[in-house]
Amino acid sequence: MSKDRESMKGTYFISSISTSSYLVEYGILSIFTLFLLFVLDFSIPLTSRVYAYYYGFAYLLPILIGYISDKYLSKSAALTVGFVSMIISQVFLWFSATLYDPNLPVRDTIVFNLQNIMCFIGSMFLACGMSFASLSITHIINSINNEESRLKGFSIYYPILNFGVLIGVIITSVVVGNENYELYEWIFVIFAIILTIGLFSFRLGKDKYLVDNDGNPMKDDHSKDSIIEESNKLLRNMSHESISKIKDLNFRQRIKFFRDSLTPNDKDKLTVFFIFLMIIIFYRIAFSQSNISLVFFINDYVQRDLGFFTVPVQMFALLNPLFILILGPILIKVNDKLDEKKINLGFIRRTILALLVMVLCFTLLTVIGYYIDIGSVDKIGPIWIVVFEFFIAVSELLFSIAGYAMVGDLAPEKYYSLFFGFFLATKSVAMFLSGFISSCFPTEESSSFIFSMPINGLMTFFITFVVMNLFTALVLIIYRKKLLEKMHLDDVNTA
Repeated sequence: MSKDRESMKGTYFISSISTSSYLVEYGILSIFTLFLLFVLDFSIPLTSRVYAYYYGFAYLLPILIGYISDKYLSKSAALTVGFVSMIISQVFLWFSATLYDPNLPVRDTIVFNLQNIMCFIGSMFLACGMSFASLSITHIINSINNEESRLKGFSIYYPILNFGVLIGVIITSVVVGNENYELYEWIFVIFAIILTIGLFSFRLGKDKYLVDNDGNPMKDDHSKDSIIEESNKLLRNMSHESISKIKDLNFRQRIKFFRDSLTPNDKDKLTVFFIFLMIIIFYRIAFSQSNISLVFFINDYVQRDLGFFTVPVQMFALLNPLFILILGPILIKVNDKLDEKKINLGFIRRTILALLVMVLCFTLLTVIGYYIDIGSVDKIGPIWIVVFEFFIAVSELLFSIAGYAMVGDLAPEKYYSLFFGFFLATKSVAMFLSGFISSCFPTEESSSFIFSMPINGLMTFFITFVVMNLFTALVLIIYRKKLLEKMHLDDVNTA
């Protein structure tokens, strides 16, 4: 093993373990819309709403899970809890899939029958497991890498993660094939086995491989400090008269008391952090369409019959992780070259670039939608989806690494999981809004409105995302210098 690879041994190990959890998470994500549509027989609007409500909840959950992890669990214990929860989820989802009936009518409302209840319970266990696993994995990478290697650590982690995503989508495509919904139950059996192998591999190898850049074992104890404990420490340094006045403060009052104790620099950093959370929401609204409205679009408007083979809808989900795997190592090399030249594309610049690339992606779909709307084109070739997913992957790489770096730069170490939970929770808000927008996907049977704008075709539907991301990018460009001032970083190029 080279010296450079040896110094990143812990990152490579935990990134490899992450492949099993993300394999399952994104393998299920690639078929979740189809599962709702054709196994549970939900209509398109109901599918959009359920998808949004579930993933909205799933991505809001990390705030609570992050607090629990920081307060009560070590990093390895949190990861173990996550894997066990995900394994349990596969059992419930398997049972739901075994109740598949192709003769059920399409539903516009949820019926609480046994199949749906098993699916919802399994989904809840999956959401909890995903939260514990993703938070602990990123916390471990943040802990075993110093400031100089953190960006490189996440640059290594993200392509390896997407290798798991790629395998997960391949499994769903091979097992199910094209519209063989009665085979979904076997997907969950396979995923349960893979998660079990991943859990045992982690438990057996963590003491040997979880080391920092200098070869020292990772500190695996949980934080004994919370907002309550921190405020108690401050109380001990105050007079008895002052203590008697505020010792009975409730939790909300303690939060205010703790916030007032922060330095001006800390407050500025937290302000920038939460501003960026708002900006990230707009990006995620557009990005999440790959798994909602784009599935509807591919199913209805893409020529999937190649003559010798009909491409399953879920197989298009292979493109994103495949491009991530291809582009990831290239990005690492580019980062190394930029470092040699003392050029640092910090997370503000990366976020701006990610937003502009997303604008390009949906401009492409807007143009295609225009020609479909006017009847010049009935269905498009699959190559257009390949091009779209390529640029989505470029945007995702820029954005994700920027987001991880932002949390590392602005969040206090002992509250890292909590603040990363807030970072993930932007997906929650984005998913609720995405579900509302995707439920307006144009069909022949209905017309709808998005924020008072009539959606009378594919062009007007997709241009919504162009306007949203272009506006966000321009705001970030205009206020970039003011944000830099409030970040108080030693090296402004970090941002």
